[in-house]
Amino acid sequence: MGALRKLAGQTIIYGFSNIISRLLNYLLVPYYTHLLSPGEYGPVNIIYAIIPFLFAIYTYGLETSYFRFSQNRDERKAVLGTSSVSIIFSTLLFTFLLLHYKQVIAGWITLPNHPEYVTYFAWILFFDTLGVIPFARLRLEDRPVKYAVIKVSGIVVNILFNVFFLSICPWLLHHGHHWVVLFYNPYERIGYIFIANILSSAFAWLLLWKEFFHIEWQFDFRLWWRIMKYSLPLVIVGFAGMVNETMDRAWFLPHYLPYDHAKNDYLIGVYSANYKLAILITLFIQAFRLGAEPFFFQQSTYANAKQTYARVMKYFVMVVSIMFLFVAMYLPVWKLFLRRPAYWEGLYVVPYLLAANMFLGIYYNLTIWFKLTDRTRMGAYITVFTALLAFALNYWWIPIWGYFGSALATMVCYLVQMVICYVLGQKYYPIPYAVKKLVSIMVMAFLFYAVYWLINRYLLSPQDPYQIAWPSLLLATVLFCTYVYILYQIEKPYLQQLFWPAKMKNKS
Repeated sequence: MGALRKLAGQTIIYGFSNIISRLLNYLLVPYYTHLLSPGEYGPVNIIYAIIPFLFAIYTYGLETSYFRFSQNRDERKAVLGTSSVSIIFSTLLFTFLLLHYKQVIAGWITLPNHPEYVTYFAWILFFDTLGVIPFARLRLEDRPVKYAVIKVSGIVVNILFNVFFLSICPWLLHHGHHWVVLFYNPYERIGYIFIANILSSAFAWLLLWKEFFHIEWQFDFRLWWRIMKYSLPLVIVGFAGMVNETMDRAWFLPHYLPYDHAKNDYLIGVYSANYKLAILITLFIQAFRLGAEPFFFQQSTYANAKQTYARVMKYFVMVVSIMFLFVAMYLPVWKLFLRRPAYWEGLYVVPYLLAANMFLGIYYNLTIWFKLTDRTRMGAYITVFTALLAFALNYWWIPIWGYFGSALATMVCYLVQMVICYVLGQKYYPIPYAVKKLVSIMVMAFLFYAVYWLINRYLLSPQDPYQIAWPSLLLATVLFCTYVYILYQIEKPYLQQLFWPAKMKNKS
């Protein structure tokens, strides 16, 4: 139970930093759309859609490999040195290639007149990648506070430089301070968004200088080869995983929606805005992964490791099921984050996207089996299969159902991915998950939402099920609290032991 309390505390810290970072980044969206025309803002989205794919190549699974091979304390220094040397040289190589072929790459990404954008994202990737092992070291050494401070500081610096370049510099120039032109070109505003990102990434890396430079610089080729055999399949896992996470908006919908360009753009905008309402579960999953990955590897050396993994899974499913209901049943309130009513027509896809993220989070928990047994190739096979399934389902369903087809395909793909990972995991590294209880928790959440939807849709708000009405909110609150109470009663002894161990000890 002590280990679980430690994981819970770390997840809260990582979650806090993640939420703050996301909220701060979210502030840039209305800022950009206020200053920039759609034609100017388009390239920004193209570049930031490309970066995650390239980041998977730049890092080639070394973060997870570092956790895996650092469990042997005798090799920990060698793993740190070898991983650091490897990622430094590969980062220099990849960055050189991007810079050397920037004109060609700019043509590939449909921005042939702006090869400088390739230069910008090459440097963003450069500094972000150099920070991967130092950040992983903080997580391995159980220093989530420093991790959180550096992450949030980097976001704050990014916002400050955005404001400086896009608002303060034009204001200074307009008021006769022509010395600004020494470093500012008013006709290249888009570039300064990326420059601000470069400066913030460099700033975050500098804050990691102790973790980066205070290592024993050594390179063990045999150890490096073992790490590569483990980590290279994770490149495919990360790369193919992006198909489900970003390709629906970047490729599937633009190519498979059967309407004219203007209507397709409108529908993609509606879908993308509603996709963001699933952010609550996404934030928790990301925070959980930050704390759980090193935790899982550390626990692997204990005799009761499998029981710990099973217990963590149970509490994880309980939390994401509660979050599912909290977002799905209070959509009439959450919709206010989408400022324009035109976006509200897509609210009906949100529960499907929430369920998809639930399945994705469970899948991340299940992946521990192929990471611990060094069968990362199996993870690659699973992810490639579901990526191909995503292509097939989106090709089939989007022309029929529009963006609902994409949301449904996302949910089905993550469900299939979760089931396959569980089945294979039980074959190669069986963990005693309480499958019946886990399924019951999730099914009960879906049933509670179905009851809410049917009553609200056909009795309380038949005209508009997403309007803010007191009867609907009261029904949602009663059902939500009932669900939470049922879970608490089922797990009451374990939850009290987890969160109030002193109280339980006094009773005994």
